[in-house]
Amino acid sequence: MSGNLNREPLIQVQNLGKSFGDIHVLKGINVNIYKGDVVFVVGPSGSGKSTFLRCLNLLEEPTQGQIYFEGTDITDPKTDIDKHRQKMGMVFQQFNLFPHMDIMKNLTIAPIKLQGKGQKEAEDEAMELLERVGLADRAHAYPSQLSGGQKQRIAIVRALCMKPDVMLFDEPTSALDPEMVGEVLSVMRDLAREKMTMVVVTHEMGFAREVATRVMFMDEGHFMEEAAPEEFFSNPKNERLKSFLSKVL
Repeated sequence: MSGNLNREPLIQVQNLGKSFGDIHVLKGINVNIYKGDVVFVVGPSGSGKSTFLRCLNLLEEPTQGQIYFEGTDITDPKTDIDKHRQKMGMVFQQFNLFPHMDIMKNLTIAPIKLQGKGQKEAEDEAMELLERVGLADRAHAYPSQLSGGQKQRIAIVRALCMKPDVMLFDEPTSALDPEMVGEVLSVMRDLAREKMTMVVVTHEMGFAREVATRVMFMDEGHFMEEAAPEEFFSNPKNERLKSFLSKVL
């Protein structure tokens, strides 16, 4: 991490806490995410991973603490969160495509409406991204005509159409049939190669080992260990992490 000492974090999380009633899901989390980081968050179900990710763009409202994105405190009520969310792409387990619009419309509606792009420019950019993920021929199909893997690749492209500075992935393959997982991971692998900053919550341990710049283990609302992937998987220190890895690897 020494290369990060003089750099401003892209996302800075300070003392983040989140409670649902009496249940403390996140407890005093401090994390810095730097430009070009590919951070994978792993841990047992119910450990707080998805809640942490959803706090990063305030889809979940933190109970305590601050989150700075590109130097702005986005937890400050005076901050225009929608403006900052445009720079944070989000990909969910479920694809959330608009069923009544074709794929091209799904991809261009936000750049046109929110960023004021002209239709031709938005469509050209969307087409270029569709070609990159191998779906140019589906531009005028409707979501119901696509497989789960195709829909998730479209959901990634939709986020990329806004030219985000970071991509947040919340278990992007867990709702897919096993044979479709690879095509989605392949798109994510390309993004990581292109130095897109990514925070990924996943159960895909082999993929984390291959693509991550660092892996963080969450349990009981804390990050208990973080390390580069080789170290994380080959030489875990924390007893909870050792037990977790023995079950999933």
